[in-house]
Amino acid sequence: MEINKKFFPAVMKENEAVYFASLRGLIESVDELSSLEITRTPKAYNFRLIPSLPKYTNLIIEELIKFHNLIGVRLDMSKSIKTTSTISFQITLN
Repeated sequence: MEINKKFFPAVMKENEAVYFASLRGLIESVDELSSLEITRTPKAYNFRLIPSLPKYTNLIIEELIKFHNLIGVRLDMSKSIKTTSTISFQITLN
């Protein structure tokens, strides 16, 4: 899986590193050839996930929702997932 990170600090907090490692494991368990782009802004993390094949889209979305509900993090999902086969979501920072 390819991950591109933009605007990240040189040293991340430990809980953020654990979150990103868990997210990577979750996505790779469904589609190990996908591509993920993470952009850090002052107010949020923006994610753009491109599955290797469109058939993985629904399963990845299902697993993302389960994972984030389990850890109590709210996702803001994009509405154009089905047409582009790109999963875009955001996590707002407090």
